[in-house]
Amino acid sequence: MGKKFFCGLIFLFCPVFLHAQAVSPVRAKQATITAGGYFSFGQTDYGQRHAFGPGAYADFDYHVWRNVGVGIEGEARFLNFLTDSSSGAGISEDNFLGGPRVTYEVGRKWLPYIKFLVGGSRFHYPSFISNQAYNYTTFAFGGGVDYRISNRITVRPADFEYQHWQFPPTGLTPWVFSAGASYRLF
Repeated sequence: MGKKFFCGLIFLFCPVFLHAQAVSPVRAKQATITAGGYFSFGQTDYGQRHAFGPGAYADFDYHVWRNVGVGIEGEARFLNFLTDSSSGAGISEDNFLGGPRVTYEVGRKWLPYIKFLVGGSRFHYPSFISNQAYNYTTFAFGGGVDYRISNRITVRPADFEYQHWQFPPTGLTPWVFSAGASYRLF
């Protein structure tokens, strides 16, 4: 009985001597997925006209070190040109882009980020030129900031992109400013 009692005491108190402790079941999530929408305004670089329209985006972020996270962003944007005559009727551009992004958390609310996106864009020419739309390879570099209102809802007060389209003969270089909100799915 002495051996069983002694082994029982060792089994019971050994974790105390080793400073062992249980891992808390409540841990900060390492990865998040959010989906949202925004409204965009931009300079299109096609006749120096401005365009506006809605869009949607989704982000996957993984917290890798302290305040730094890496992730992927995908977006779809649908812009219509602001024209003052019927000669510009029907002009629009659509972007379908995706790529990596890096975030840096400031406090618990602010999340500034930079991103590099690649994809395709569709340009609808004015109706007097053509009734067709053509697709072009697009590269975009940008950044912005997200602000967490709650655990699930995030506002995106500022998102800026500088794009380069493989548009003949020399390419287009539009910029786009967006603002919106998102909901954390996971």
